[in-house]
Amino acid sequence: MNRLLLLTLDFPPRQGGVARYLNGLATHFQDRMTVVATPEAGSAMFDETVPYALERVELLYQAVWPRWLKTIRELLVRRRSYEMVLVSHVIPLGTAAWIACMCTGRPYAVIVHGLDLARAVRSSWKRWLTSRVLENARLVVANSEALLAEVRQSFRIAQGVVVYPSVARPVNPQPSRKGMGEGPVCLLTVARLVEHKGHLRVLAALALLRENGLLEGLRYRIVGDGPMAQTIEKVLHSLRLDAYVVLDRHLDDAALAEAYRGADIFVMPTEQGREDREGFGTVYLEAAAYGVPSIASDVPGVREAVLGEEMGLLVPDGDISALAQAIARLAGDPDLRDRLGAAAYRRVAAEFTPDRQFSKLVPFL
Repeated sequence: MNRLLLLTLDFPPRQGGVARYLNGLATHFQDRMTVVATPEAGSAMFDETVPYALERVELLYQAVWPRWLKTIRELLVRRRSYEMVLVSHVIPLGTAAWIACMCTGRPYAVIVHGLDLARAVRSSWKRWLTSRVLENARLVVANSEALLAEVRQSFRIAQGVVVYPSVARPVNPQPSRKGMGEGPVCLLTVARLVEHKGHLRVLAALALLRENGLLEGLRYRIVGDGPMAQTIEKVLHSLRLDAYVVLDRHLDDAALAEAYRGADIFVMPTEQGREDREGFGTVYLEAAAYGVPSIASDVPGVREAVLGEEMGLLVPDGDISALAQAIARLAGDPDLRDRLGAAAYRRVAAEFTPDRQFSKLVPFL
């Protein structure tokens, strides 16, 4: 079996879907993979817990351009220690892998994500470079069918495979849902506080529900941190939603698990028409692992994570009225919540485990 080298600029203890995805990948291939990731605050403590070889190295020069020349140097120095390299960014790490491949003969695979690809093609020069990187890769790995179709439409690639995000935590075979009718219905969003995640859309929908006398039985909990924190706080104050909304910017894993257990509905109506768009949405799977149905935007990628009317409700992108109606529908129908939540749980337990997803890569690596 090939010895694998994973290079990444986005790895735990950094938060986010890409970091969790790559940690799951490394764990699955732990006996044959070495990870080289950039140093992070708190990384020493995290690194002691992993079952795979992990090194922290600055992969980009700070004062030399192009900065990815340092990555090429790393690949050349390590060329006898690996037989195939995986990179998680088309640019700049994919560029380095492509050039190093011409010198070492070592093949490479590129793991693409929506934001990564959008940034990589926003100029003619970057599009040309992206085409060279992807078309010379042995394998392109996408986190959704929609993204792989986008790649194939724009570039000639040798091989492509969809490997969905997975739920790494053990899934309780009988998710425990809190009793219905024992207090308000709890909405939950777990996400970085950035615009495209749709927090402000939920607040606008709650304000609309109040106008129709439907807010009193609802509570909304936001978990996450990011540049939109102050804006979200300002908007919820201006909409007079302070009594209905709680913002928890920092929760440890145990507290986050309790947040999911206490939720009745997971809601994250992401925005599609932005560069920083949702390519899939691992958090929908995490909610499903606790038997919580989701409300999401009906956009490519996301609709693969949340099957409409089967494990949640999909609403048109940007339609606040439809979002409010979906919240009211699920909030007022405990039986529907139970049915959708149970179906979401069954699908995650059957299809979105690390073994089920990452084993798709074995024939290529």
